Amino acid sequence: MSKRQSSDKFYSFGTLCILVADDNRFVRSILVTILKALGVGKILQAESGEEAEAFLEVSAQMHGDGREVDIILADHLMEPGSGLDLLRYVRSHESEKVKFIPFVMMSGEADRKAVTDARDAGVTEYLAKPMSVMGVASRLLAVIDKPRAFIRAPDYFGPDRRRQTLPYDGPDKRQMRPEDVHLVDEGDHMVIEALDTDEPVKEEGAA
Repeated sequence: MSKRQSSDKFYSFGTLCILVADDNRFVRSILVTILKALGVGKILQAESGEEAEAFLEVSAQMHGDGREVDIILADHLMEPGSGLDLLRYVRSHESEKVKFIPFVMMSGEADRKAVTDARDAGVTEYLAKPMSVMGVASRLLAVIDKPRAFIRAPDYFGPDRRRQTLPYDGPDKRQMRPEDVHLVDEGDHMVIEALDTDEPVKEEGAA
């Protein structure tokens, strides 16, 4: 099912495989209905973070260069194995098929701490519940149309947290020197790596 945007771009979600992880069967059914309405080609379901991890582990061992799951949608507070636990598992995984998967965290209690914890663990997007078709579609389009480079720092691995540059009147303490970073070619992914220096590395304009 193709979607036309005001920019005259056309999007088809028919080739996407999305893993939905939520311990609430009703919420999963709503999300699956929304994804089907958007034309997503393949939808996988997990009842917990632990079940999602088990599936991803099997997927990582599959032969071939491609990955089974294109995007993960996971509930923040599910158990056993919360969405945050699942996110940390994904970002720390040794396989490129897993650690670079775009991750959308869902929560009905999207307070500042929950959002900050997810951001610092390497989340790609955040989706507040209750979900709408437009809300889900906007997160999918953000993942597909506006991918962010991955950053590896001493205490962080995940998408670049810098979404915007805000005016600031004062010394810039978040700039990294050219000699402190370098690009790493990891298969299909280019990673900006911050070297471990004596001073803590800070990202410019981190939101």
